Amino acid sequence: MRKLFILFAAVAFVFAFTAPAKADVAISGYIAFQTYMEDFEDPDPAELDTSELAWDKDNICSRLTFAFKDGPFGAIVEIRPNVGSYVRHWWGTWNFGAGTLGIGQFWTPDFNPITTDKFGCGAMTPLTAGGSVRQPMIQLQFGNFKIAGATPATGVPTDLPVAYDDTETSIPKLMASYNLNVAMVGLKFFGGMNSVDARDSTTDATIGVDSYMLGLNATLGLGALTIKGQVWTAENPIEYGTGSDTDGYLTASMTGTTINDVGFMAYGINLAYQVNDAWTVTGGYTAATSDRTDVGVETEWESSQYHVNATWRVAKNVYISPEYIVLDRGDITVGNSTTEQSTDTRIGVYWRIKF
Repeated sequence: MRKLFILFAAVAFVFAFTAPAKADVAISGYIAFQTYMEDFEDPDPAELDTSELAWDKDNICSRLTFAFKDGPFGAIVEIRPNVGSYVRHWWGTWNFGAGTLGIGQFWTPDFNPITTDKFGCGAMTPLTAGGSVRQPMIQLQFGNFKIAGATPATGVPTDLPVAYDDTETSIPKLMASYNLNVAMVGLKFFGGMNSVDARDSTTDATIGVDSYMLGLNATLGLGALTIKGQVWTAENPIEYGTGSDTDGYLTASMTGTTINDVGFMAYGINLAYQVNDAWTVTGGYTAATSDRTDVGVETEWESSQYHVNATWRVAKNVYISPEYIVLDRGDITVGNSTTEQSTDTRIGVYWRIKF
């Protein structure tokens, strides 16, 4: 895998230095490192509370970026140390006058994070950014409006009848967003839909699994203070392709051949205050809830997170961020039985050098 990373970097460097003279090529990126103490508290008496030291580079956010511009044509190639795939962004654009065509892999229109937590590149914010992060897609942009067709998500309920051993897709995953400025408030509307069929390869019978999401971001600038808020809702978020669900409470389930859809909602607020050119202080709170009814029994799940941090610009491209984050996995209620979930707490420093 390391050889593959070196190959990516070598190809990008060759591309940068052999590009036509009239084209603009910029190389940038940053290296991030995290030094945190992690405490994991489990209310289950059978489970032991644990503490660990996180002392490693941030493989999710660290990156090397090559940006290419030649008249109406542009491209971004971005790679990272390794998180499943070295490729972070692989994106080409053509401004054809009336709009812009984009192809490759880039931020999706439905991805809209508002929080400023640092650890793991914001990995402790549970399902509150919405959307699909980055995906292979074709996108059209007309002013403030974006619409994209992405590789469809093919996730289906894990408790499907055994015979349904295949999946079929017939339309891409569709996503869109629209930005609107009203006085001092910036608004962003976003959403998407996905459809996949679980298929019995013997009888050719199918079960359709549909999912969608809709959301709104709002940003208010008050001088040195910036306030961001967000709310979004979804049906079957895991099948849509956002977030992860190791416990199965955000995934659709089956009763016979009937899909039990999951209703989901997330919301949050984030405040950032720029003290001066060298210091910025931020804090935020996010929460998410879901509910699903299986054979007459309702299952509810909730989770929340809050964080505070400060970023000190030590030098032009050097940033140090002390941080405190708490992820409360909340409660899971099945019928009349409620089970408290674990709490993860991290306190430490996030280091970043840009180039």
